Amino acid sequence: MTEPHDPEDYAFKPPMTARREAPPTWTVGRLISRATPSMPPRARARHFNAKGSVQRVRPVRSVAGGMRRVMVKVRVVPMTPGAKKALMTHVRYVAREGAGAEGEPGRFFNAREDAVEASGFARRCEGDRHHFRIIVNPEDGRDLPNLKAFTRRFMEQVETDMGTPLEWVAGEHYDTGRPHLHILLRGKRDDGRDLVLPREYVSHGLRQRSQELATEILGPRQERAASDRDVTADRFTRMDQTLIGEVRDGRLTLERLPEAQRTDALRRLVHLETRGWVEREGIGSWTVPADLRETLQREGEREAREAAAAKAIWGGRWGGEIDRLQPLDLKAGETVVGAYAGVQPIGPYGNGPQALVMETMDGRLGHVRLPSLDSALILDRVPERAIVEVRGTARPKRASDRTIVEIAGERGGIYSAADHQAARPGDSPAFIERHVRRLEAMSREGACRALGDGRFAIAEDYLAKASAADQARHGAVNLEVRVLDVRPLELQPQARGVTWLDKVAGGLAKGPVSGALADEAKALGLQRAEVLQAWGIGSGAPMGLGEGERQQLWGMELESQMERLGQTGKPLVIAKEGKRFSGVYLERAHMGGRAYAVIECKAAVTLAPWRPALEACRGQALTGVLQGGQLDFRFGQQQRGKGLGLEL
Repeated sequence: MTEPHDPEDYAFKPPMTARREAPPTWTVGRLISRATPSMPPRARARHFNAKGSVQRVRPVRSVAGGMRRVMVKVRVVPMTPGAKKALMTHVRYVAREGAGAEGEPGRFFNAREDAVEASGFARRCEGDRHHFRIIVNPEDGRDLPNLKAFTRRFMEQVETDMGTPLEWVAGEHYDTGRPHLHILLRGKRDDGRDLVLPREYVSHGLRQRSQELATEILGPRQERAASDRDVTADRFTRMDQTLIGEVRDGRLTLERLPEAQRTDALRRLVHLETRGWVEREGIGSWTVPADLRETLQREGEREAREAAAAKAIWGGRWGGEIDRLQPLDLKAGETVVGAYAGVQPIGPYGNGPQALVMETMDGRLGHVRLPSLDSALILDRVPERAIVEVRGTARPKRASDRTIVEIAGERGGIYSAADHQAARPGDSPAFIERHVRRLEAMSREGACRALGDGRFAIAEDYLAKASAADQARHGAVNLEVRVLDVRPLELQPQARGVTWLDKVAGGLAKGPVSGALADEAKALGLQRAEVLQAWGIGSGAPMGLGEGERQQLWGMELESQMERLGQTGKPLVIAKEGKRFSGVYLERAHMGGRAYAVIECKAAVTLAPWRPALEACRGQALTGVLQGGQLDFRFGQQQRGKGLGLEL
């Protein structure tokens, strides 16, 4: 089992919200106190999951002094047959050598004892449906006088909120530079029922409780002075969040800010004025546009994209040519072909937007923004100088949005999970949950309105508003990446298979026009014609390949792939429409400008169209079927060997 990440790896990042709302007059304590111990579980869940009303567990806003920050991460772990071993591995991790305050091994404690044996707690968890692993990481953990006392008071409050005594053990970690806590919580209430933490309480309530407690002990958090880098940054900063929060009717007055923040705020506003993003009205008064946040985020992403592009080529063939980098902005219907240089995440999140760098045929070293890691997975382990294609297509409306509109139309403009289940009884709960999450996101964008209790008001223009929100977030053009030839350009003349040079020569692919890389491709194309003529294929330069000759090269390609996979003793199967197959997904193979999933079973090796979701089950058994040219699959083998379709 992989050891869990220490919370030191996670930086504190405030939520970037530009909603203009006055500080609430209620307090979280009064709201949570309404969830009494006598409440039935369903009523308690409705209380914490309420949407679109003030009865939500939300951070208390404070202008003069803020809450102390505490990062809380919660993981629900089902007690599957293999969970016992994983739980003991986690226990050993928490109690590892050197984790204590003085370098001693970590020790577990609970509500009453300072030293407990966690293995006994783990044995009691074996019969539970699940248990919880909670990380509590106060930003000012070094200043807390007693982490054990902090933990006990925190868990007492959780018991009050849940209306039941809880069984838990916790360990302290001091070896990361920021003291933090690992808490193990049983998934049982005192009456033997399963303990269920409402989603809203996990998302906000636990963090709110820990922040309230840290603020009570240490006092309000004083805002750090903005660094010179933040003051002059062309991106959305913490100071910008403060400024936007004090805008009223498009105007910002410095007197609204605490005196300690005014100097840095004035410096920041002057910088924004020089960039043309805000306008000075008079002394201490500024006009702030409603889209300032989006403008700063867009500029920040542009900077981050340039930095990611530079990092993508660092240490490679183009490492010394960073000054050549330039953005490539494709329109719908445009295509660019070039040599692959590298890919790198834009920003701190590896599964977020990606910067793809390529040298185009006309000699530009350009970079494009891909929306997510899934869109770049096809480039995993692809070597430099492989020939790739990026195509721009109009961003389509989401199928989930169309489903939402259809169901809401049948229910008088209201959507809920219950309405979805009634209208589409065949849809799974997980599938319906994704629609609810989509509406939660769109309600924050103003495309729909949350009514509470999981219901949403869907207006007639919802599709247009949701599409506009997607375009504002991801761009109006959707980019698709293809690997035309996984072999670098210089290796294609001698390749035993169908190469990109062959397709260009045969008119099946658009050839290079002008530029340094285009000239190189043309010269290598002549070499390829000579090699093929020596093999008895083609008619020399200019090369022309017939259908039979392309099939001959395709057979050589398949033979080479089977040799590489070590599967020369098994028949090779091409997946056919509607025919089910099963096996173990081995890897992705690029042949003839397409990506194939290589799936092995006892009887044969199957090649099926590859899709990014397959990477989650590499090395695992699956059952699949080709529908509409796309692979539909599920984990686990069923009907082994049935419907293999052994024809090539």
